[in-house]
Formats: sequence, C-alpha cells, structure tokens
Amino acid sequence: MSISDEISARLTPYIGDFNAKIWVKAVARRELGLTPDALTAAHVEKMLDGLRPSLSTFMGRGAAEDLLLQIGREVR
Repeated sequence: MSISDEISARLTPYIGDFNAKIWVKAVARRELGLTPDALTAAHVEKMLDGLRPSLSTFMGRGAAEDLLLQIGREVR
C-alpha cells in the first residue's frame, strides 16, 4: 500500500473515502508539489501539517490533533 493510500485509509472513517483521497491529493500537490503516488515516508510529517487546517475545521482541533498523531505513528 502506498503512503497516500495509507493516509487516505486512516482518514476515511472520519471524512469519507472520496474526501480522504481528494484531501491527500490536494495537500501533496500544494505542499510538496508531488502526485500522491510519489509520496514517501519522508513526506508524512509535511502531509500531516498540510492536512491539519482542514481537519481542524472539519472535526475540531483536539480530535484532529489526536488523529494526526495516530496517523504519524502508524504510517511510515
């Protein structure tokens, strides 16, 4: 499973499969200038930073931080 798929899979229960894939794609392009398929473990922290504002708005800051910490521990 690719890094983008792993991140998307962990976001899916909270924001849905479609949104998870779109958000990962948007952050990868905006923050890193990469396609989702080009993401590596070295990009995970930057991806999480890029997802933080949208997730915080969508689910609240505390829940978003908890989820991002969990993803950061699990995706490598």
